[in-house]
Amino acid sequence: MKQSWKGALIPLMLWSSCGDGVETARPVVGAITESVYASGVVKAAGQYQVYPTVSGAVLALLVHEGDTVKAGTPLLRIDDRSSSAGQRIATAQLQLLERNASESGPVLVQLREAAQQARERYELDSTNAARQRALWDQDIGSKAELEQRELAFSTSKAGWIRAVKSLAETRDRLRTELAVARSNAAISSAGNDDRTPTSLIDGVVYDLMVEPGELATPQRPIAVIGSGEDLYLELEVDEKDIAQVEVGQRAYVSLELYPRVFAATVTRIIPLMDPRSRTFRVEARFTERPPRLYPNITAEANIELRRKEKALTIPASYLVDSTHVRTADDELRPVRTGLRDLERVEITEGIDSTTQLLRP
Repeated sequence: MKQSWKGALIPLMLWSSCGDGVETARPVVGAITESVYASGVVKAAGQYQVYPTVSGAVLALLVHEGDTVKAGTPLLRIDDRSSSAGQRIATAQLQLLERNASESGPVLVQLREAAQQARERYELDSTNAARQRALWDQDIGSKAELEQRELAFSTSKAGWIRAVKSLAETRDRLRTELAVARSNAAISSAGNDDRTPTSLIDGVVYDLMVEPGELATPQRPIAVIGSGEDLYLELEVDEKDIAQVEVGQRAYVSLELYPRVFAATVTRIIPLMDPRSRTFRVEARFTERPPRLYPNITAEANIELRRKEKALTIPASYLVDSTHVRTADDELRPVRTGLRDLERVEITEGIDSTTQLLRP
């Protein structure tokens, strides 16, 4: 476990040198902090890369780096000449079918009138055939006249049925074609929208990665957008240390931008190890925010695990095999250790503040 460079002021170690050149020291009481080292970057909440869904030349950038945008704000325009032509065709087809599929449209009006005329013809021929049949029953008229009237009746009846069926089939076909045209128009409109990518969130345009005239493709990001207010730390913690890290622990953060250290709090632990780096991702939020932050700047942090204000400590270099110390009378005395940082280690049993130690 890598130890902290951040903690309380290092207490003064009492040390001297024996006549034979061996360094000596006495334990001192002071604060000690044990921590886990982590490195990472600053991230903007919701930060993401914008990828176009279509390919085409960039005609114009509609925003600039640093601009604040709302969700739905257009970012740039990709060559849309072909899609505009397709949309105009789809719109024209939709308007034509909406007119024809309407009950008051010319197609259905004409077929409905033809069906009405066929019905009137059928009703007339039906009446004539019935009258001729009545006359024939009274031995009036000829057989040929009766057959002629009945033939006209059969023909007009079939014509009326065909006209009604044609009206119904044409109405169904036009309604189906209208539904297809509406779908095509929606697809065409969506394709046109795809040529004007928009922001998914309220935030800041941190980077534009294309210029007018360049080719935009779905394989290449065109912009980076993220929150302009909510920036946090994304840290990597070694797998051997992650079990000691908990949400709510304090962290002390060093940034290349500033010469001082800032306080933060662990807010999230992603419970999945990166198999390449053998690290876990940990998120932290500043409790003491720097004056200005930028996404992707480097950060180093020490996550505080434990702290003791009054601990008996010795230099870590005075330990022998991590379990013993050598006293001034050249005795190898066993000790029990507690917290430790890069330079010091707490001794909980085995010696006291009056014991003089020899450096091994």
